[in-house]
Amino acid sequence: MTLRPTALLLRCSALAAALALAGCASLTERSGPLPEVAVPAQWSQAAPSTPASSLAGWWQRFNDALLSQLVTQSLQANTTVRSAQAALTQARALRDVSSANLGPNVGASASAQRSKSGDNPAGNNFRAGFDASWEPDIFGGKRAGLSASEATAQASQATLADTQVSVAAEVAVAYLQLRGQQARLAIARSNLASQQETLQITDWRVQAGLTTSLELSQARTNTEQTLAQIPVLETSVAQTRHALAVLTGQPPSALNAVLDPVVAVPMPADDLALSIPAATLRQRPDVRVAEQQIAAALARV
Repeated sequence: MTLRPTALLLRCSALAAALALAGCASLTERSGPLPEVAVPAQWSQAAPSTPASSLAGWWQRFNDALLSQLVTQSLQANTTVRSAQAALTQARALRDVSSANLGPNVGASASAQRSKSGDNPAGNNFRAGFDASWEPDIFGGKRAGLSASEATAQASQATLADTQVSVAAEVAVAYLQLRGQQARLAIARSNLASQQETLQITDWRVQAGLTTSLELSQARTNTEQTLAQIPVLETSVAQTRHALAVLTGQPPSALNAVLDPVVAVPMPADDLALSIPAATLRQRPDVRVAEQQIAAALARV
């Protein structure tokens, strides 16, 4: 059977439309929601029923101005954080480009020229142009590219958050360790002063025949043990202070003035609460990064 040109054209048009719809459908199916994973609805140990707290700026909940200052300095000085911020800026720029490609492209131009030929009077020549174009996204490729760019930007955002959490945690742990070491050092020095006084009194009592040399030996042993602990604690304090200086991008001695005063170990607020396991997992930046990377990969298929 021979088809007439008109019938052949209609059938080709119908086939092209069907392929376009099939392409759109396949892109939509591939970028659908991710499968659910079975996660317990509650913790194995019951906790007090309190609203879940936001973990943004969690170090501020210690109510320690110096800790907050050190975390801020470390986030500004850390090269890994700056690299993550640059990656986020690039991902957002690519997302904006993908979004712009969905709309029409409009351009305009203008020029002016003044010329004179021979004895003829000078003349002005003005030109203006306008150009507009739009490529329909029939197969959904541009929309899929936008979805992939958006997911990549969100993954970069989660990577930045993960990096910030890691840096802030290192600073907070070092700071709390330092305050604990300083407290133990202060206690050791106080104990040493008391033990030295006790040793002197015991020595007098032995000379007066009021006690035995065994008691004097025990007092001397206690004093020497405490005296030996102090250099170890002083070294630990110096090492932790040096680590904080490195984390904040400062010379080793730059923090001595602010860290030398001994203060109590800061304690977090007592109203922190955990949500259900699934919600807690979704707060992890590395989980969010993996989720958005999968979404971007699916959108590019």
